[in-house]
Amino acid sequence: MATRWKKYSKRNTYYFRYRRRLILEMYRKYSQRYKDYLRYQLRKTLHLGTRNDFISFRIPSYGRFPNLKVLNLKLHLTLPNSVFLKRLFRSCPLLEDLYMDITCVDNFDQTFRFCIPTLILLQLKLNADEFDSCRHKEFIINTPNLESLSITDPSLSCFRIHDIVLPSLIQANLSIGKSSYVHDFQVSKDEASRVMEALKGVRNAIDLTLPFGTTSALSYCFDDGDDFPIFPCLLDLQLGIDYCFGWKLLPYFLENSPVLRCISLYRESETKYTTAIAEGKHKEADDTYGWKPPKQVPECLMDRLKNIEVRNLWRRKAECEVVKYLLENGKALEKMRISFEEDGISDEIDEDTIENFPRASESMILKISD
Repeated sequence: MATRWKKYSKRNTYYFRYRRRLILEMYRKYSQRYKDYLRYQLRKTLHLGTRNDFISFRIPSYGRFPNLKVLNLKLHLTLPNSVFLKRLFRSCPLLEDLYMDITCVDNFDQTFRFCIPTLILLQLKLNADEFDSCRHKEFIINTPNLESLSITDPSLSCFRIHDIVLPSLIQANLSIGKSSYVHDFQVSKDEASRVMEALKGVRNAIDLTLPFGTTSALSYCFDDGDDFPIFPCLLDLQLGIDYCFGWKLLPYFLENSPVLRCISLYRESETKYTTAIAEGKHKEADDTYGWKPPKQVPECLMDRLKNIEVRNLWRRKAECEVVKYLLENGKALEKMRISFEEDGISDEIDEDTIENFPRASESMILKISD
């Protein structure tokens, strides 16, 4: 009996030793992978950069990022990185905020897609050393629940923005194009029309910002009689007034924004304009600087528009007509602020001229500063 128990005990010891050795080997082999997996599983914010233009980070093939909500990326847009990003986005079922700082590469001609239904904030910045670096790129944005969208791209890439569910889009900032590219005729009308397509994609925004580069491209591609998007939810508009096309777009925004509450107009520097004329890059603008009053008083001016800010005026007579129209027809106006360019060259109008304009709103407060 003792001999049988001794043999059994010896056999049992060998079994447990073998099992222990096997477990140790498996632990050494897989423990780091599982540690990485658990670490990424619990992470809610992730910042990724590049090494030698390619992402060195590897996504675990055996897991996802179920808790990741904020993703910050800085990378070169190459084919390997594009494949990586598609896999990364699929691994983040709860992603809400995405920040991307992209450097364009000439040999990348693929369509890049943002198909993330949970995304709430998208901030996209494209960098290009030369004008041609990004102009042939196409980005498709299909994020139906997006609340905040910011695009910065001087090179006029193509952005196709699918409809965003009402009233989801709270804020949109489109800084697409560069005014000097348009003024120097480096851009065709077909290329400038890409900006109009992007604008139509954010027509449901509540707060909209369009800097000089964007408005110059829009003005260049838009002709009287073309369809201009309607902005049914737009309450706040920040509109850059470039020195080439001037006030051309303002009447259309007033006519197509029925619930507009606040508008901020920022005039591009007069010095740039005079320099461009002196160098022969731009012909002198007409007396109206693109301003054509709407045929009928827009609905927003009669009932909704409460605050107007006009910054960096040149002190030219053409601007008088714009300010005068807004004062004469703004029946709901509560406050209007006007400031002149500090280093302006013209002196055709002054504060007294504007103060004497008739006003539709008697209780409106007018503030004028240099």
